[in-house]
Amino acid sequence: IRDYKPLPETIWRFGEPNYARVNKTYFQHRSKVHKEGSLEAVVSKIVKNWEVESHHVADIHQWQTMDITAFKAAVNGGCPCNAQLMSDVGPYNMLLGETKDYSGGSQSFEQSNKTFSA
Repeated sequence: IRDYKPLPETIWRFGEPNYARVNKTYFQHRSKVHKEGSLEAVVSKIVKNWEVESHHVADIHQWQTMDITAFKAAVNGGCPCNAQLMSDVGPYNMLLGETKDYSGGSQSFEQSNKTFSA
């Protein structure tokens, strides 16, 4: 499901990730099996590989799934952030921001990753 091939000099944020538990759960509970090579299968693989990079590869210049010079993300009309800002604050904090139940501004990348990886 993930065919991510890190560069030889990849700098891992928390050590190289192990997706065995996540993959097992995914295969046990997924509701769709996309035809190999279909657009749905390609998008699914890209998103999974993007997740590897955005959470685990510390240096954005080692990201391979996106053009870091063109990347911009904004949530609910908020200010867009670039790849470096997302890498600094973490994807959970960038995507969730400030809500009544979560404060992305008060969580470090490491704290948010621990919260959502439990």
